[in-house]
Amino acid sequence: MKLRIVFSGLFFFIILSACANPIVIPANVAVTLPADQNFIISATVPVTPDAGTEAPVFVVSATPSATPIPSFTPTQSPTATLRPTRKSPYPVVQGTPVIDMGFQPIDVPSLDQIKVVFNALTTGLRHAAVSGDGQKLFLSTSTGMFLFDRRGKLQAQWPGIFTAPIACESCISVNYDGSRVAVITRNSGVWEAQVYQIDNGQAVLLFALPADSSYLGLADEASIAISPDNTFLAFKAGQAVLRVINLETKLQVLGYERSVSGISFTPDGANFVIHGGQELLFYDVKTWKSPSNLLLPRVDTPFAFSPDGKLVAIALPTKMRVYSVDKFKMLREINVPPSNFTLRHWQIAFQDNKTLSGYAVQWDTYHTNATVETGHWDIETGSAQGFETSTSSSPDALGWFWGKSLVLPTMPSDLEADPANYAALRFVSDSMLMVNSTHSACWLKLFVAETTCFRDPNQVLFATDSTTFIEKLDKSSTSLVDRSGVVSMLLGPYRIAAINRTGEWLLVDNGTGTDLYTKGKKLPQESVKGKLQGFAENAKLLVFTALEKENTFTITVVSKENGNAIYQKKDNFLYKPVLMTADGTIYYMQNELDRFQTILNVIDPKTLKISEVVRLSLPAAPGALTLSSTGLFAIGQDDGSVMIMSKDGSQSAVFQAATSPISAINFSPDGRFLAVASAEGVRVYAVLPGAN
Repeated sequence: MKLRIVFSGLFFFIILSACANPIVIPANVAVTLPADQNFIISATVPVTPDAGTEAPVFVVSATPSATPIPSFTPTQSPTATLRPTRKSPYPVVQGTPVIDMGFQPIDVPSLDQIKVVFNALTTGLRHAAVSGDGQKLFLSTSTGMFLFDRRGKLQAQWPGIFTAPIACESCISVNYDGSRVAVITRNSGVWEAQVYQIDNGQAVLLFALPADSSYLGLADEASIAISPDNTFLAFKAGQAVLRVINLETKLQVLGYERSVSGISFTPDGANFVIHGGQELLFYDVKTWKSPSNLLLPRVDTPFAFSPDGKLVAIALPTKMRVYSVDKFKMLREINVPPSNFTLRHWQIAFQDNKTLSGYAVQWDTYHTNATVETGHWDIETGSAQGFETSTSSSPDALGWFWGKSLVLPTMPSDLEADPANYAALRFVSDSMLMVNSTHSACWLKLFVAETTCFRDPNQVLFATDSTTFIEKLDKSSTSLVDRSGVVSMLLGPYRIAAINRTGEWLLVDNGTGTDLYTKGKKLPQESVKGKLQGFAENAKLLVFTALEKENTFTITVVSKENGNAIYQKKDNFLYKPVLMTADGTIYYMQNELDRFQTILNVIDPKTLKISEVVRLSLPAAPGALTLSSTGLFAIGQDDGSVMIMSKDGSQSAVFQAATSPISAINFSPDGRFLAVASAEGVRVYAVLPGAN
């Protein structure tokens, strides 16, 4: 399995790819830049981006459909107006009140005016790349793109530019002098390759090209590369064909249909390189015919190119091999003792055309301490110019390769993000939002910017509409305890999976199934096989789904009056979201594998019969579902997009609310606000008057 896994808390290894020599950065280390070296570096890190202050792109359709993408034309500059337009105060951050500008209820026709009015985000690294001349560092983060110079000084910040939320060899690419940057990202539920012109701290979108493919969130699902001289742009996403476009003629010069791990141009621009499995394919950009092939020992073998593009080096656990690019003749094999260190995974880069550097990390059994090896080798002689071994609990590969710490601006927030999930996200009134993550529970009053939060880094917290409970575990029992220490519920030694909004009902993971407990009862009111998936309620009923085995699910409806199950049904291929309206109507979503569609089903509260509301072609898997008081569905998806849809499915629109999977979504009771939670943090959207 590759070592580059998105959102893991482990150290992410540097995989040096063709031309850009990508470095995979740990999420919790300082970012550094070399003081006096000219090797070419690009980097990949496990964090998530933010939709920023830009207006989400949207599409309105009579029926749910794919979202159009901007055509292959340069973006025109905005036309100057005679009267200055007042800048919107939004989005605000925590501690700043949201001014009510006469927000109207969100609906499909007005979705072109939807904007972020509140942000509570976590700044973290995602991907990075250095210009070919080694002078400019581009960092994609959860709050946008940052540009640093070689002294580590922040030159610019663009809150509307993001890379895709996946681990990949080449999600970002920069030309030779850093005047253009290319990213592969999601835009309104569609893969999109974007090229920006960088000039005097400004980033202008030049091209936005679609890559027609669904989103799965897999490592190396998308790739992009721009040639050092700006002549070519290559990009691929999902199952779509890899395309190489001549940016001068706008013509496609290469189409490639096989699987791709990463793409790049050699630093001299003479070759386009496709990394697919164990192969490195080299296309001469003058002919684009009959590629040369270098076979790698393993799929995840690190490789790097010399600054002049003439050499390629690969790293094995105990040796380095250097080849000429023209004939792939091995020029040098460098042994790196000891020979029994077969688990080493090197990260390599050329310091110059004659010197190769490497960095390797080997963790102990508990992954708490690591042995770090660093070395420099002369390519002509094969001799080591320096080799050191040390130990560290937080290896900093990028710091070793670069040399100057970078400070990213932070956006402090009490509304802590949980990369895995949110226990709850809901409006408890028209202007009060409750956010409950694993170790935090907050109540935010939007209009006055007052926040009440409780945190416990050592205990799991569960929040109701008005208070917080702590899950206390011991060997023989689990208790739900309020903040004063009073035990509210006591049960067996199981983990609590969910709590209802009054704190009177619990769903518990007993190891083999899901139990439903109520306050004052020692035994569960209902038990079903399988792990809890979705949970919803109204004043009288509870509904929850559980995954029993493989793709078999159980839907259970329980009366709060007596704790009895009044309805139970097994079904297949259900998604996690489930919701219940005040009259007991239940909505849930199902995967139709044969037709690649998502079915929105409804259970009638009177007849308990299931019927289809609509069949949808969603760009990604749905992770959250909510329904407004005005009869509008919002479907949060794994690519960070949200589909807004009328209750009968006849109208829909898609906008990019986040750029990582949406795990929770909720309308305010009056339908004017939409809160969205992802690993990036929490955003609140509203329709701004005159936002066009």
